Amino acid sequence: MMNAFSQYIGRVLLLGIALIFCSCNRNQDNPINKWNDFIEVRKGTIPLLLVAAHGGDLKPQWIEDRACSGSVVTQDQYTLGIALQIEQELNRMGFQPYMILAKIHRVKVDLNRSLVTSHCDDDTSNELWELFHNQIAAFREEVIQKHQRGLLIDIHGHGHPIQRIELGYLLTRDQLREIADNGASIDVATTSIRSLLNNHPVGISLNEVIIGENSLGTRLEENGFPTVPSTNDPAPNQNDPFFSGGTNTRLYGSRSGVGVDAIQLELNRHGLRSESDDRSRFARVFAETIIEFMEYHYADVFSP
Repeated sequence: MMNAFSQYIGRVLLLGIALIFCSCNRNQDNPINKWNDFIEVRKGTIPLLLVAAHGGDLKPQWIEDRACSGSVVTQDQYTLGIALQIEQELNRMGFQPYMILAKIHRVKVDLNRSLVTSHCDDDTSNELWELFHNQIAAFREEVIQKHQRGLLIDIHGHGHPIQRIELGYLLTRDQLREIADNGASIDVATTSIRSLLNNHPVGISLNEVIIGENSLGTRLEENGFPTVPSTNDPAPNQNDPFFSGGTNTRLYGSRSGVGVDAIQLELNRHGLRSESDDRSRFARVFAETIIEFMEYHYADVFSP
Protein backbone atom coordinates (compact mmCIF):
# COMPACT_ATOMS: atom_id res chain seq x y z
CA MET A 1 0.00 0.00 0.00
CA MET A 2 2.74 2.43 0.92
CA ASN A 3 4.55 1.70 -2.34
CA ALA A 4 1.40 2.32 -4.40
CA PHE A 5 0.69 5.51 -2.47
CA SER A 6 4.25 6.74 -3.03
CA GLN A 7 3.91 6.10 -6.76
CA TYR A 8 0.63 8.01 -6.79
CA ILE A 9 2.18 10.99 -5.00
CA GLY A 10 5.11 10.91 -7.43
CA ARG A 11 2.79 10.99 -10.43
CA VAL A 12 0.84 13.93 -8.93
CA LEU A 13 4.05 15.89 -8.33
CA LEU A 14 5.28 15.22 -11.87
CA LEU A 15 1.92 16.33 -13.28
CA GLY A 16 2.05 19.51 -11.21
CA ILE A 17 5.56 20.32 -12.39
CA ALA A 18 4.53 19.69 -16.00
CA LEU A 19 1.52 22.01 -15.67
CA ILE A 20 3.67 24.77 -14.17
CA PHE A 21 6.23 24.34 -16.96
CA CYS A 22 3.55 24.49 -19.65
CA SER A 23 1.98 27.54 -18.03
CA CYS A 24 5.33 29.33 -17.96
CA ASN A 25 5.96 28.43 -21.59
CA ARG A 26 2.56 29.72 -22.65
CA ASN A 27 3.26 32.94 -20.77
CA GLN A 28 6.60 33.35 -22.52
CA ASP A 29 5.07 32.50 -25.92
CA ASN A 30 2.65 35.42 -25.55
CA PRO A 31 4.67 38.47 -26.66
CA ILE A 32 2.52 40.82 -24.59
CA ASN A 33 3.36 38.90 -21.41
CA LYS A 34 6.98 38.46 -22.41
CA TRP A 35 7.58 42.16 -22.99
CA ASN A 36 5.16 43.93 -20.65
CA ASP A 37 7.96 44.96 -18.28
CA PHE A 38 9.66 46.86 -21.10
CA ILE A 39 6.88 49.11 -22.40
CA GLU A 40 4.23 51.22 -20.70
CA VAL A 41 1.08 52.30 -22.52
CA ARG A 42 -2.12 54.12 -21.57
CA LYS A 43 -5.13 55.16 -23.58
CA GLY A 44 -5.93 58.84 -23.72
CA THR A 45 -9.02 61.02 -23.72
CA ILE A 46 -7.68 63.84 -25.91
CA PRO A 47 -6.07 63.79 -29.41
CA LEU A 48 -2.52 63.97 -28.04
CA LEU A 49 0.03 61.13 -28.02
CA LEU A 50 3.29 61.23 -26.05
CA VAL A 51 6.05 58.83 -27.14
CA ALA A 52 9.39 58.28 -25.41
CA ALA A 53 11.64 55.65 -26.98
CA HIS A 54 15.13 56.33 -25.59
CA GLY A 55 14.69 57.00 -21.86
CA GLY A 56 14.55 53.43 -20.54
CA ASP A 57 17.27 51.84 -18.42
CA LEU A 58 16.41 48.11 -18.40
CA LYS A 59 19.16 45.92 -19.88
CA PRO A 60 18.03 42.27 -20.10
CA GLN A 61 21.06 40.00 -20.40
CA TRP A 62 19.27 37.72 -22.86
CA ILE A 63 19.36 40.44 -25.54
CA GLU A 64 22.75 41.23 -27.03
CA ASP A 65 24.03 44.79 -26.84
CA ARG A 66 23.94 46.77 -30.06
CA ALA A 67 27.61 47.08 -31.02
CA CYS A 68 27.59 47.17 -34.80
CA SER A 69 28.88 50.11 -36.83
CA GLY A 70 26.72 53.21 -36.62
CA SER A 71 24.84 52.17 -33.47
CA VAL A 72 23.98 55.01 -31.10
CA VAL A 73 23.52 53.41 -27.69
CA THR A 74 23.42 56.34 -25.25
CA GLN A 75 20.31 56.84 -23.16
CA ASP A 76 18.36 60.06 -23.53
CA GLN A 77 18.62 60.69 -19.82
CA TYR A 78 15.49 61.61 -17.88
CA THR A 79 13.23 61.68 -20.96
CA LEU A 80 11.11 58.79 -19.68
CA GLY A 81 10.63 60.58 -16.38
CA ILE A 82 9.89 63.87 -18.11
CA ALA A 83 7.20 62.19 -20.22
CA LEU A 84 5.60 60.87 -17.03
CA GLN A 85 5.84 64.29 -15.38
CA ILE A 86 4.15 65.91 -18.39
CA GLU A 87 1.39 63.30 -18.13
CA GLN A 88 0.95 64.12 -14.43
CA GLU A 89 0.71 67.84 -15.18
CA LEU A 90 -1.85 67.17 -17.92
CA ASN A 91 -3.80 64.96 -15.51
CA ARG A 92 -3.79 67.82 -13.00
CA MET A 93 -5.34 70.00 -15.72
CA GLY A 94 -7.98 67.34 -16.43
CA PHE A 95 -6.47 65.74 -19.53
CA GLN A 96 -5.15 62.24 -20.25
CA PRO A 97 -2.84 61.90 -23.28
CA TYR A 98 -2.13 58.60 -25.00
CA MET A 99 1.17 57.27 -23.62
CA ILE A 100 3.64 54.93 -25.36
CA LEU A 101 6.86 54.61 -23.34
CA ALA A 102 9.88 52.34 -23.62
CA LYS A 103 11.57 51.15 -20.44
CA ILE A 104 14.28 49.16 -22.21
CA HIS A 105 17.70 50.74 -22.70
CA ARG A 106 18.69 51.88 -26.17
CA VAL A 107 21.80 49.67 -26.06
CA LYS A 108 19.43 46.69 -26.49
CA VAL A 109 17.06 48.05 -29.15
CA ASP A 110 16.50 51.42 -30.80
CA LEU A 111 12.77 52.01 -31.08
CA ASN A 112 13.24 55.16 -33.17
CA ARG A 113 14.67 53.20 -36.07
CA SER A 114 13.24 50.78 -38.61
CA LEU A 115 12.83 47.16 -37.54
CA VAL A 116 15.86 46.09 -39.57
CA THR A 117 18.17 48.76 -38.13
CA SER A 118 16.80 48.66 -34.56
CA HIS A 119 19.20 45.86 -33.62
CA CYS A 120 22.48 44.35 -34.79
CA ASP A 121 22.92 40.58 -35.16
CA ASP A 122 20.47 39.59 -32.41
CA ASP A 123 16.84 39.91 -33.55
CA THR A 124 15.38 38.81 -30.19
CA SER A 125 13.91 42.30 -29.73
CA ASN A 126 11.85 42.20 -32.94
CA GLU A 127 8.68 41.29 -31.01
CA LEU A 128 9.15 44.28 -28.72
CA TRP A 129 9.73 46.63 -31.66
CA GLU A 130 6.53 45.38 -33.27
CA LEU A 131 4.52 45.72 -30.05
CA PHE A 132 5.79 49.26 -29.49
CA HIS A 133 5.08 50.42 -33.02
CA ASN A 134 1.81 48.54 -33.36
CA GLN A 135 0.63 50.32 -30.21
CA ILE A 136 1.53 53.73 -31.63
CA ALA A 137 -0.28 52.84 -34.86
CA ALA A 138 -3.35 51.60 -32.96
CA PHE A 139 -3.56 54.72 -30.79
CA ARG A 140 -3.06 56.93 -33.83
CA GLU A 141 -5.93 55.16 -35.59
CA GLU A 142 -8.11 55.56 -32.50
CA VAL A 143 -7.40 59.30 -32.44
CA ILE A 144 -8.34 59.57 -36.12
CA GLN A 145 -11.57 57.63 -35.58
CA LYS A 146 -12.57 59.71 -32.54
CA HIS A 147 -11.21 63.16 -33.40
CA GLN A 148 -10.35 63.11 -37.16
CA ARG A 149 -6.91 64.53 -36.41
CA GLY A 150 -4.44 65.05 -33.58
CA LEU A 151 -0.81 65.47 -32.55
CA LEU A 152 2.03 63.11 -31.57
CA ILE A 153 5.03 64.41 -29.59
CA ASP A 154 8.15 62.22 -29.82
CA ILE A 155 10.31 63.05 -26.78
CA HIS A 156 14.12 62.79 -26.95
CA GLY A 157 17.22 64.37 -25.47
CA HIS A 158 20.19 65.78 -27.38
CA GLY A 159 23.80 66.46 -26.39
CA HIS A 160 24.48 69.36 -28.74
CA PRO A 161 26.57 72.24 -27.39
CA ILE A 162 23.86 74.88 -27.81
CA GLN A 163 21.50 74.52 -24.87
CA ARG A 164 18.10 74.88 -26.51
CA ILE A 165 15.14 72.69 -27.43
CA GLU A 166 15.11 71.48 -31.02
CA LEU A 167 11.74 70.89 -32.71
CA GLY A 168 11.69 68.49 -35.63
CA TYR A 169 9.07 68.88 -38.36
CA LEU A 170 11.09 66.94 -40.98
CA LEU A 171 12.46 70.28 -42.12
CA THR A 172 16.23 70.38 -42.53
CA ARG A 173 18.51 73.08 -41.18
CA ASP A 174 18.78 74.57 -44.68
CA GLN A 175 15.02 74.56 -45.24
CA LEU A 176 14.43 76.34 -41.95
CA ARG A 177 17.09 78.88 -42.89
CA GLU A 178 15.44 79.51 -46.27
CA ILE A 179 12.08 80.07 -44.59
CA ALA A 180 13.62 82.43 -42.03
CA ASP A 181 15.74 84.39 -44.52
CA ASN A 182 13.36 84.89 -47.41
CA GLY A 183 10.07 83.21 -46.59
CA ALA A 184 10.79 80.43 -49.07
CA SER A 185 7.82 78.25 -49.90
CA ILE A 186 8.30 74.64 -48.81
CA ASP A 187 6.04 71.82 -49.97
CA VAL A 188 3.96 71.09 -46.86
CA ALA A 189 3.54 67.49 -48.02
CA THR A 190 7.17 66.86 -47.03
CA THR A 191 6.59 67.92 -43.42
CA SER A 192 5.29 65.94 -40.44
CA ILE A 193 2.52 68.54 -39.88
CA ARG A 194 0.86 68.34 -43.28
CA SER A 195 -2.59 67.66 -41.78
CA LEU A 196 -2.37 70.67 -39.46
CA LEU A 197 -1.57 72.96 -42.38
CA ASN A 198 -4.22 71.50 -44.69
CA ASN A 199 -6.98 71.46 -42.07
CA HIS A 200 -6.22 74.45 -39.87
CA PRO A 201 -9.44 75.97 -38.47
CA VAL A 202 -8.46 79.53 -39.44
CA GLY A 203 -5.99 78.86 -42.24
CA ILE A 204 -2.33 79.44 -41.55
CA SER A 205 1.04 79.29 -43.31
CA LEU A 206 3.96 76.97 -42.58
CA ASN A 207 5.99 80.01 -41.53
CA GLU A 208 3.37 80.97 -38.95
CA VAL A 209 3.11 77.44 -37.56
CA ILE A 210 6.82 76.97 -36.94
CA ILE A 211 8.06 80.48 -36.05
CA GLY A 212 4.94 82.60 -35.60
CA GLU A 213 3.60 84.00 -32.35
CA ASN A 214 1.41 80.92 -31.81
CA SER A 215 4.10 78.39 -32.72
CA LEU A 216 5.19 75.78 -30.20
CA GLY A 217 8.78 77.03 -30.27
CA THR A 218 7.83 80.64 -29.63
CA ARG A 219 5.54 79.71 -26.74
CA LEU A 220 8.25 77.59 -25.12
CA GLU A 221 10.80 80.37 -25.61
CA GLU A 222 8.47 82.90 -23.99
CA ASN A 223 8.18 80.61 -20.98
CA GLY A 224 11.92 80.41 -20.39
CA PHE A 225 13.05 77.51 -22.57
CA PRO A 226 15.13 78.59 -25.60
CA THR A 227 13.88 76.78 -28.68
CA VAL A 228 14.66 76.43 -32.37
CA PRO A 229 12.70 77.09 -34.55
CA SER A 230 10.92 80.01 -32.88
CA THR A 231 10.43 83.72 -33.50
CA ASN A 232 13.68 84.59 -31.70
CA ASP A 233 15.64 81.64 -33.11
CA PRO A 234 14.03 80.72 -36.42
CA ALA A 235 16.72 78.35 -37.73
CA PRO A 236 20.03 76.76 -36.78
CA ASN A 237 23.15 78.33 -38.25
CA GLN A 238 24.90 76.55 -41.08
CA ASN A 239 27.24 74.50 -38.88
CA ASP A 240 24.94 73.97 -35.91
CA PRO A 241 24.02 70.33 -35.24
CA PHE A 242 20.25 69.88 -35.44
CA PHE A 243 17.78 66.98 -35.35
CA SER A 244 14.97 67.47 -37.85
CA GLY A 245 12.98 64.34 -36.95
CA GLY A 246 13.63 60.61 -36.87
CA THR A 247 11.84 57.40 -37.81
CA ASN A 248 8.88 57.86 -35.47
CA THR A 249 8.22 61.38 -36.74
CA ARG A 250 8.37 60.14 -40.34
CA LEU A 251 6.22 57.06 -39.73
CA TYR A 252 3.51 58.57 -37.57
CA GLY A 253 3.34 62.19 -38.67
CA SER A 254 1.00 63.38 -41.40
CA ARG A 255 3.51 63.48 -44.24
CA SER A 256 1.67 60.45 -45.63
CA GLY A 257 -1.62 62.36 -45.45
CA VAL A 258 -3.11 60.79 -42.31
CA GLY A 259 -4.75 63.04 -39.74
CA VAL A 260 -2.18 62.87 -36.92
CA ASP A 261 0.76 65.29 -37.03
CA ALA A 262 4.09 64.63 -35.32
CA ILE A 263 6.76 66.86 -33.80
CA GLN A 264 10.08 65.57 -32.52
CA LEU A 265 10.91 67.23 -29.20
CA GLU A 266 14.69 67.23 -28.55
CA LEU A 267 15.45 68.43 -25.03
CA ASN A 268 18.79 69.99 -24.08
CA ARG A 269 20.72 68.90 -21.02
CA HIS A 270 21.73 72.01 -19.04
CA GLY A 271 18.85 74.15 -17.88
CA LEU A 272 16.31 71.43 -18.58
CA ARG A 273 17.18 67.73 -18.14
CA SER A 274 20.09 67.87 -15.70
CA GLU A 275 18.37 69.20 -12.60
CA SER A 276 15.19 67.95 -10.95
CA ASP A 277 13.75 71.44 -10.47
CA ASP A 278 14.26 72.26 -14.16
CA ARG A 279 12.60 69.01 -15.22
CA SER A 280 9.58 69.73 -13.04
CA ARG A 281 9.36 73.30 -14.31
CA PHE A 282 9.59 72.15 -17.92
CA ALA A 283 6.91 69.48 -17.46
CA ARG A 284 4.53 72.12 -16.09
CA VAL A 285 5.35 74.64 -18.82
CA PHE A 286 5.13 72.09 -21.60
CA ALA A 287 1.78 70.72 -20.41
CA GLU A 288 0.28 74.20 -20.32
CA THR A 289 1.91 75.18 -23.63
CA ILE A 290 0.83 72.11 -25.56
CA ILE A 291 -2.78 72.55 -24.46
CA GLU A 292 -2.68 76.19 -25.58
CA PHE A 293 -1.08 75.09 -28.86
CA MET A 294 -3.83 72.54 -29.47
CA GLU A 295 -6.59 74.96 -28.48
CA TYR A 296 -5.42 77.25 -31.26
CA HIS A 297 -4.24 74.88 -34.01
CA TYR A 298 -6.72 72.03 -33.39
CA ALA A 299 -9.72 74.07 -32.27
CA ASP A 300 -12.02 72.17 -34.64
CA VAL A 301 -11.32 68.83 -32.89
CA PHE A 302 -10.11 69.88 -29.44
CA SER A 303 -12.14 72.17 -27.21
CA PRO A 304 -11.49 71.58 -23.50
